[in-house]
Amino acid sequence: MAFYLSWLAMGLAGATGVVALRALAAAQAKQRAALRPVRISSHDGRTDRQARRG
Repeated sequence: MAFYLSWLAMGLAGATGVVALRALAAAQAKQRAALRPVRISSHDGRTDRQARRG
């Protein structure tokens, strides 16, 4: 019985780890998106390539 409980505990820990890794990956993706340059069109319609978000 203890053998099966230990497998159950390991399975739950693994599932929790997967959820945590997915959350971490999502946070990193948001951070990378925030650092990406953004095109901002000026009044005359040209795009300023040096313009960045923030």
